[in-house]
Amino acid sequence: MIGADTVQAHSLALAYRSALGNHENPLLDVFEATISDPTFPGALFAWQRDADQAPVFYAAAQTQAQWRRLRQLLLAFVGPTLTDFSGAPSRLNAAQPHERVLAGADLAAVVRLVPTPQTATSTMRALRRLVAMVAQTPPDAEPPVETTGRLLARIRDHLNALAIDDARRLLDRCRSEHRLDALNLRFLEIEILATARDWRSIAALSGFGDLLRTRRPPAVTAALLEALYWSSFEDAAADVAAYTSGPRSSARDLVRLPAPTSMRVGAWRIYALEALASEPPNRPLAEAALAAGIDLGGLADALVVVTAVPPPPEAPPASATAQTAAALVSADLSGALSAVDQARTLLARLTEAELADLLRSDQPRRALTTIAETFGAEPSPPDWTAWLAALGRNGFTTALAVARQGAQEWRPGLGDPVEITGLAESLNEVRDEPPASDRLMEGLPHLVSWLQRDPEFPRTVGYIVYEAALDRLMLSGRAAAPMLDSAGVLARAMLAIGPQPTAYARLLSDLLEFSGQGAGLRTAYWLIELIEETVAAPAPDQRARERFWQDAVARLIPIAPQLSNLQRASLAGLAAFLGWGETIPEALAVGPVGGADATLVERLAGKIVAIYSLTESAMAQAADTLKALVPDLDVRVASDHGGSRQLRALAENADLFVVVAASATHAATDFIRARRGDRPLTYAAGRGAVSILRAVEEWALRPHSGPEIES
Repeated sequence: MIGADTVQAHSLALAYRSALGNHENPLLDVFEATISDPTFPGALFAWQRDADQAPVFYAAAQTQAQWRRLRQLLLAFVGPTLTDFSGAPSRLNAAQPHERVLAGADLAAVVRLVPTPQTATSTMRALRRLVAMVAQTPPDAEPPVETTGRLLARIRDHLNALAIDDARRLLDRCRSEHRLDALNLRFLEIEILATARDWRSIAALSGFGDLLRTRRPPAVTAALLEALYWSSFEDAAADVAAYTSGPRSSARDLVRLPAPTSMRVGAWRIYALEALASEPPNRPLAEAALAAGIDLGGLADALVVVTAVPPPPEAPPASATAQTAAALVSADLSGALSAVDQARTLLARLTEAELADLLRSDQPRRALTTIAETFGAEPSPPDWTAWLAALGRNGFTTALAVARQGAQEWRPGLGDPVEITGLAESLNEVRDEPPASDRLMEGLPHLVSWLQRDPEFPRTVGYIVYEAALDRLMLSGRAAAPMLDSAGVLARAMLAIGPQPTAYARLLSDLLEFSGQGAGLRTAYWLIELIEETVAAPAPDQRARERFWQDAVARLIPIAPQLSNLQRASLAGLAAFLGWGETIPEALAVGPVGGADATLVERLAGKIVAIYSLTESAMAQAADTLKALVPDLDVRVASDHGGSRQLRALAENADLFVVVAASATHAATDFIRARRGDRPLTYAAGRGAVSILRAVEEWALRPHSGPEIES
């Protein structure tokens, strides 16, 4: 609220409207209520010269206390990723009547929020969500100060380590704080379910049919195709007749070229089935499915026959306008950066007359607008090195959208020494100041996701890239919640590679310091898991490793009262393995059962817990620890490389199934997932026993209702 009373607020509203000429101004109408709203810390204003120009927004606060709160909200919702606002008040231009009104009011701070033409719509939506969030925040509660981009980055951070439940909690926060609209919330939910490979739940989403008809990101399209395949052919043969009578009516509109880059087995089999079901058979789809290198089962032989038929004569080339229109529509539908750049190249070759003719058609005009809003007006970076170099440009407001798509689309792997060195140097050279630092923080989890897509991850030659990315993650943790999961992924990779002794000692020291940026039980598990990783990995410097163990235990002692018995037992098991069990302080010893520990025992008593991993020693250690704490718990383990009768029985009968994703085959994981139905399944992020125990404890200690997908 501006002013000490409603009269003063009303006077300012009238003066501002008069400065705009008192004409119809729907933008101003949206925010005028904030001027007199007692719950809003200040007020929002809008100005637009005409309908063809991007609007400009203003935020004002009358007191320094209001400004401190408003500034945090603005940075969170419309900071450097959407507008030119980086935290400082603006100098107003008295020659502009509406700015003269704001400059003449008794205000502590006024800021001008200038979006680009591509981000104007997103800025309007973000400000609307900001107003709605403040209206629903209890008066005694502090509003969130974390940017929406940062929240989305943290979701990706959790998904990198298959921390599905942590990602879902942040999704719920985005929903309750109106950070995203309903459609983007649903897209994010699908991304989380797809990471968990829970195709059944995707197919069961309310409004699933509507998702097939709306514009959506390529990764969502790939997930919908995967869900359609597995929900239709989970236990049945995937032949053309079954496809035609089954999911084809839903799937055929999703099947387009170029195909989404994140497609898996089920989605490519849909492409193969559509190629064979078409009349005549679709040769381009058949060629794409065969070139994907995916197991297509018995469909591959039929596709080879289709591709052996000579292609029909090429049609006469379309006009430049028609080619560009088709490229724009295709780029809009696919969302691929390569398709977007191809469409822009064709667009740049058009004459003014051809461009005018193109823009008279609704579909290509809408596609061009959507592409510009999502990916900006300039050519997209072709790789991570170019993306990092562009972060400091004020106009690169689509950095997060490009990073999300680039992580799926850019070629995975670090096979070229020049590429490796260039990427590491580019990471180190990003300036630690807005907007580059903000954009880097939001993009880093997507970079880690891309690194994990490398079939040879972790590569020995990629160590300097992992190190540079981890350094930047550690720096980002000083300004906001640390991204522990992505840091853990990189740390495990570096430990597995085995750095030089001096680099090894520095890594352990840095990880210990980084663990102090978080607090609570989750950080404790992260630190205990790191101890376990250092036990399993080579030790180039034994003294540095022992010093790390001692310092890590010392770091845990101050929060000992918060530790659960399962965490204490994990630590005791590691200590016994290392031969220094008697040196564990009494504060970290397993204590009497009570509180959360009693809940865990009660929840697990009489249950069957199944564990799947290819690391049998870790499973055995986790099973022994669990049975020591819960004597009547039945723990069963499996390490099959694919489906088997025993694995099926466990999947169908266990009360909880823990899959160690870092030590599992996709075939076995999908086999288990398909046969669990709605029964609880959780993923352990690391390979060791501690990760398994953490997954079990987190499942046991939170309330459950309905279908359960935990992590």
